[in-house]
Amino acid sequence: MTRAGLTSAAGLLVLLGTAAAAAELQIQNNNNPGEGFNDATSANPTGLNFGTTRGDQALIVFQTAACIWGATVQSSVPIVVDSAFISATDDSRFACTSEGAVLGYARLAAYETAPTFPNPQAGYVVALANALTGLDETPGKAHILARFNGDLGTAACPQLSWSFALEGEVDGGSQVSMVNTVLHELGHGLGYVSFVTPTTGDLSGNPPSIFDFHLFDVDAGTSWANESVTARETLAKMPAALGFDGEAVRAAIPLWLGYAPELLVTAQGAAAVALQFVPGEFSGPLTGSGPLALASPLDACTDLAAGSLTGTVAVIVRGGTDPSDPNGSCTFIAKSSRAAAAGAIGVIIFNNVASPPYVRMAGSPAIAIPAVFVSQTDGQTLQAQVTAGPVDADFTVSSQRSNTDPTQTRVLLYTPTTVVPASSVSHWNDASYPQALLMEPFIESDMRLDMDFTPEVMADLGWSVVRGLSVSVVKALEPTVPLGGNARYIIAVLNRRATAVAGVTLDLSFSAGGSVVSAEGACTGFPCALGSMEQGAVKLVVATVRVPGSPSDPFPVTASLTPASPDAEDNLSATVSTPVASGGDLQVTVTGPSQVSAGASATFTVTVTNAGPGTATGVTVSREATAGATGIQVSGGGGGCVAGNCTFATLGPNASQSLSSAVAVPAGFSGEVTVSATVTSATPDPNPANNTASATASTATAPAGKSGCSATGEPVTALGMAAVALALLRRRRWARANS
Repeated sequence: MTRAGLTSAAGLLVLLGTAAAAAELQIQNNNNPGEGFNDATSANPTGLNFGTTRGDQALIVFQTAACIWGATVQSSVPIVVDSAFISATDDSRFACTSEGAVLGYARLAAYETAPTFPNPQAGYVVALANALTGLDETPGKAHILARFNGDLGTAACPQLSWSFALEGEVDGGSQVSMVNTVLHELGHGLGYVSFVTPTTGDLSGNPPSIFDFHLFDVDAGTSWANESVTARETLAKMPAALGFDGEAVRAAIPLWLGYAPELLVTAQGAAAVALQFVPGEFSGPLTGSGPLALASPLDACTDLAAGSLTGTVAVIVRGGTDPSDPNGSCTFIAKSSRAAAAGAIGVIIFNNVASPPYVRMAGSPAIAIPAVFVSQTDGQTLQAQVTAGPVDADFTVSSQRSNTDPTQTRVLLYTPTTVVPASSVSHWNDASYPQALLMEPFIESDMRLDMDFTPEVMADLGWSVVRGLSVSVVKALEPTVPLGGNARYIIAVLNRRATAVAGVTLDLSFSAGGSVVSAEGACTGFPCALGSMEQGAVKLVVATVRVPGSPSDPFPVTASLTPASPDAEDNLSATVSTPVASGGDLQVTVTGPSQVSAGASATFTVTVTNAGPGTATGVTVSREATAGATGIQVSGGGGGCVAGNCTFATLGPNASQSLSSAVAVPAGFSGEVTVSATVTSATPDPNPANNTASATASTATAPAGKSGCSATGEPVTALGMAAVALALLRRRRWARANS
């Protein structure tokens, strides 16, 4: 096996022939005390998120995303996600500007190749490689590194804020769904990522990823992975040039990509032109055709002459003052209603400003005729054309499924004419109908919590995925359960069948003495009748369980499904076994500079924290640095330190200990310097998933490596293939407005 260019002595691997278990994604908290997941800023519970601090709410979102992915992919090896919230002061890529901000990124810890993998020429992300072999190929290390923007919603980034609602709800155009963003980034970490640098078409000495092998030139039908460097560079900046092809995705296209409505406009003597538009919330069916006519007055802020628009599609400009409105607001629905009263069979409202070009027109109740919003440029063109002569409009439906190639069997990738290193190639094109897809480059407010056909992508990449009804359960917040106290659990139920599932019942069971205190979300008690679940539906439940005074250790909680008609592809049961509170939950973080100089020393700080509930004894910290970056020197600490190891006698609840590690970087060294730390204790640690952490710095002489999804265009070197979701205020599909 080859791992990220390093040859392993393990020899050939034999792929497991037995069925894989549902995956367990472990969220490893790598934030310092008081930061990120440990932020104690007060917060009001929202959208099933019961956390009362900003840090707890963020952690609950991550655990919910892990629960949903756990019900989707299968692996006998836990997938460890090294997670943290980072400020722009720690990583300049997270700086918030008037254009927007980077929301987050996922970096792969490693990739692997092996002759026994389904495609021996492809690089497989380590989480998928582990699932294929049934072995943890990087023991003691995280498999995905996820970093998210901790500045959103603070004084450093007031333009955008996170929505911590678990079901993806957002309040207005400035909020971003965190659960959808985390699901998106975990998708990259699980394999939705190209190893090609899109600006150059180069692989930088790495094999194509298995994702790359599923990309095709839609015109020539040739594999992107086998194209020349020059051809890849050209395709990466050619819109609608690349499509993803795979058996599972092909079968799912009809379920998720529809025939988008079109607005065709034909001016006298010219060919029909399709206009981009956003339907109003109050719009009637997008059907019908007729000549265009300009409203008089053009802003339709006063009543229009009776019959003046009979049989026409009215063209109206946004803005103006309505004397009949106490606030003077000339709302979209008022304009559209006046046009309908004047006989119009459709309404086109165009923007009176250049940016944002499109808005979703708010308002109710629905009207009987189509009402759409177009850009200022298109509206002014229509105004000029109608003034010059007859223009016809036709609300119709495309004969081409949205976001597919001419054969309608491949889904298009995001390849704008100017390469966006953070987004190009490693995302879907952003033109899907009827909803935005999870793996598009922007986290859109119309994304639904249904995963769309992202699981089918994973199946084509080599994952075993659940193709039926599925359930997953995770312990929320604390990694232990308290004796005689309450513990909360997040349960995700997914329908991944191709059709609806009727008569679904969810139940919860645990060891003797336990009881359900409460439930909210899709259930208010157990057993719970979920009823019929539509294809793709995701239902969430938050359950509070009373732990007995003398529980079994670990304490098991099992979620079980009973559908009216079970299927062999269903995953109808999931169990999480949680340690009973004892000893201390040790957490370790490593921080350091983002860049070091060859021939000099760099200082990294290792912090060990005991999150309780008990005292940890015999605490030992071991540290190591990248091969070649020798000469670790240790100072500070409360115990004896020898080379890279330090031992403390005890560490009490909520206590922390920091160690300063000076790393000597040899002259001429290039690449990345990684310092990792592992903490152990003599007393049981109820959550060993957060006992290892690392920090990486690049050297000033390091060559550019594989492309990452950096918003600044900065490449991420070596194994740091990043994938970033961007929230660009000017590039969101639309904002919501009343007038």
